[in-house]
Amino acid sequence: MTDQRRWRPVLFDCPRTGQKVQGLVAEEAFNSENLSHEMVHCLACSENHFIDLRRGPSSKIDWR
Repeated sequence: MTDQRRWRPVLFDCPRTGQKVQGLVAEEAFNSENLSHEMVHCLACSENHFIDLRRGPSSKIDWR
């Protein structure tokens, strides 16, 4: 069975390395009235980070 959700690419700053990293966020997160933080997997450091969709995907947030 395939995943029927649609995904949107986002660009965010990795809090560990400082690099700009591209990730994927489900389209439903952007369509929600309650825009909030979404967890994304970081390809730069192999950890998960939360990004704030209200301030834009390129926000520096460190929730460690």
